[in-house]
Amino acid sequence: MRRLAWNALVHIRRPWRLIVICLLGIAVISIYPSDLEVYRETPPSTHPIVVGVEDYGRYINTVVQIGLPFVMRDPVGILQNLYIAVGSTMLTHGLKRALDPVLVAGTQLGERPNGGRHNMPSGHSSMASSAMYFVGRRYGWWHLIYMLPILLMTMFARVALDAHTISAVLAGALAGIVGAALFTSSFPPQVNIEFVKNEILRIGRASSR
Repeated sequence: MRRLAWNALVHIRRPWRLIVICLLGIAVISIYPSDLEVYRETPPSTHPIVVGVEDYGRYINTVVQIGLPFVMRDPVGILQNLYIAVGSTMLTHGLKRALDPVLVAGTQLGERPNGGRHNMPSGHSSMASSAMYFVGRRYGWWHLIYMLPILLMTMFARVALDAHTISAVLAGALAGIVGAALFTSSFPPQVNIEFVKNEILRIGRASSR
């Protein structure tokens, strides 16, 4: 088990260019001055779709992220999910606390449109994007067909509910990608053992003639 856990951590081709680009994006977005009064001019949305995404829809990506490794019988994926959970949480909440008191153009980065704290970056957006990246990288990018819309709807709902600024949800999405990219490897293709055996036997018979 210890060896498996170690292999799940070190045998990863990390996309350093993507990681650096996302970190630079977080840095640029973080210093973008948000006008909180503009957000407060309209009350938080009560639209059923927004409320539904906030209460239920945003969990879809996470459910797929947790469940798919078990469906695929992928112990490495299960372990990498644990690493992502720890890494993404540390990155997102570390940034929340570090940026909370920072002032940019008279606006405190940690102030939410609804008056709360720890605005930057959005934890909900980070969770949805890390799940999307993990599933896409490990099991196929076609999963983005449904996971990307869930991420975008989650980000929209957080802004519509005055829970975050636009810059906060963008930074959260990038932070989630960084957290997942550091700990996700591609899932090895499944080999049909019976097919391989038959091919070996066929080649052996052909060569003996």
